[in-house]
Amino acid sequence: MSLHAGSSALLSRSVEEDSPPQDMPAIKNGHLEPLFHPESVALVGITVANPEHWTRTFLHSLLRFEFEGPMYLVNRRGGEIEGRKVYRKLQEVPGTVDYVIGTVPARGAPALVEECAGKGVKAIHFCTAGFSEIGNKEATELEAELVELSRKNGIRIIGPNCMGIYCPQSRLSFDSDFPRESGSVGFVSQSGGNAITLVREAMLRGVRFSKVVSYGNACDLNESDFVEYLAVDPDTEVIALYVEGVKDGRRFRQALEKAASKKAVVLLKGGVTKGGKGAAAGHTGALAGDEATWDSLCKQLGIIQVSSLEQLVDTLVTLLFMPVPRGRNVALLGAGGGASVLIADEFERRKLTVPALPPEIRNLVLDSIRAEGNILRNPVDYSQAMMEIDKVVETVSIIAQSEVIDLVIGFFRPSQFTQGATGLLSQIVERMAKAGRAASKPMAMVLIPSVLPEEARDGFPAIQQMVSLRLPVYFSFASAADAISLVLSYYEGRRGNRTAKIQTPL
Repeated sequence: MSLHAGSSALLSRSVEEDSPPQDMPAIKNGHLEPLFHPESVALVGITVANPEHWTRTFLHSLLRFEFEGPMYLVNRRGGEIEGRKVYRKLQEVPGTVDYVIGTVPARGAPALVEECAGKGVKAIHFCTAGFSEIGNKEATELEAELVELSRKNGIRIIGPNCMGIYCPQSRLSFDSDFPRESGSVGFVSQSGGNAITLVREAMLRGVRFSKVVSYGNACDLNESDFVEYLAVDPDTEVIALYVEGVKDGRRFRQALEKAASKKAVVLLKGGVTKGGKGAAAGHTGALAGDEATWDSLCKQLGIIQVSSLEQLVDTLVTLLFMPVPRGRNVALLGAGGGASVLIADEFERRKLTVPALPPEIRNLVLDSIRAEGNILRNPVDYSQAMMEIDKVVETVSIIAQSEVIDLVIGFFRPSQFTQGATGLLSQIVERMAKAGRAASKPMAMVLIPSVLPEEARDGFPAIQQMVSLRLPVYFSFASAADAISLVLSYYEGRRGNRTAKIQTPL
């Protein structure tokens, strides 16, 4: 069905009253800048008595990130936290305040909006929960009161019930363990926990972010606002989304269409099953549309749709670090006869081809490595030659130069190495990568993590080596095949659109 004509089917809650009235500032790129680049921040509701309380999270994150502007602490009890004065009221703060992170109880949220209005605050992030996600009348009315007050006073609200904003460039973060380096991925997440998980898992594989927004119940600023912003943000090349429900289906579709015409967009839709919809309603108060409609939307707009956070990370890794292959012919090189069978199955199930090596290529490989104990077809299993790094690298170089091969995948299991030899894996990876690049062929690595502590410890430096070489690295055969096929389908779709310009995201 057409989502232009049937946008109400995109989600079962598309309410006009959730859209800002005409007297509110239009949401354009510049109007969201104070959220991502505030000159001053106040933490209102931070707990004074308990150093381990969750409200200290934002203070610790801003301190570690060395936020450069004034940072004020506010709690009605006053006192000090780590040598910093705690003001009893926001009005007592001596300087101006651009951005407030509110952790006050839900019943105190409306009063905080009024207090912020008197201080000239531009935006409030309410981490506080206890609003429409509960589902009762009183909590829902309390959230509606927040919206009314924000519009009356011209203050924008992120949330409630969310983690807010992470922007490395402005030293704003809601997690002290996030990387301080900026990157090219913008992530909009209705869930704070999913935002934290994705950033942490992706950063270990080399992904860095321009902006991350956890927006929760979206009583004011919502998913469309942030997608519209990232679509024109010069620091963002890839847009990732985790969405449970949508406020305005028509507007969201238009925002996605604009974003997907300029940048790669990856969408994870939460709440597509009966159980998932119920969980979404209790999580952020979101009511979600049916799975078929979302599938149709992504196909129409050329959006990469994923089904899990893990697949979202894998897809981002592929978009950022794998040059666009010219086709789907894959050479698989690793250790283990059984592993070779399994990885070939996984790739071919996802419409990636594992072609037999031409006789002339196979003969060149046989000149380099003995046939006994190795399988020199495709996949290439060099179990008996694993420690002969020069010969392994020569094999990679020969195969990568073949015209029938479009991309090369190396696969490893720490259990395939003899005890103490796992440390050689970093050397193998580095030299394989150089051989692949010399042949101008995209390359990726699959490293199956070990559950044995010693093997896991020995394998971690190899992962770090892959990341430092800007290689896509995956942790299972299926996840590698899934992500590579998804991204190839995306590029193939773009090639099919004559008006689209094909390019690698970075």
